Amino acid sequence: MHFELYMLAAATLLALLAFFPASVAKHRTHGTGWLMSNRETAGLAPLPAWGRRAERAHANLKENFPAFVAAVLLVVLSGHTTTGTAVASAVFVAARLVHMTAYIGGVFWPRTTAWAIGWGSTIYLLAAGVFGH
Repeated sequence: MHFELYMLAAATLLALLAFFPASVAKHRTHGTGWLMSNRETAGLAPLPAWGRRAERAHANLKENFPAFVAAVLLVVLSGHTTTGTAVASAVFVAARLVHMTAYIGGVFWPRTTAWAIGWGSTIYLLAAGVFGH
């Protein structure tokens, strides 16, 4: 199997688990009963700052993930996988981990840099899939 697909699986796992930090904040702020309910938000106390950042980090991953999926599938299905595309797919996963961690931690520059690196990795994969070697 192509390495890029392993990285797609890793990114998918990250996307599936990225809700967890915000859920911890919601549990601590609103309790288990609220998490198990229909989650009405009227009258609730706001989440702590890190919890709000966790929500935004998760939303940002959901926005960037579909393009990465398409780019990886395009590279693999077109047969244009290279060492460069393998590295780019791994860099995307690492960048998204750094992005999420920095975002939740409220650290601006690593978050922004990681986002740009992940975005650039997706663009690279897309170009490789379309234009080849």
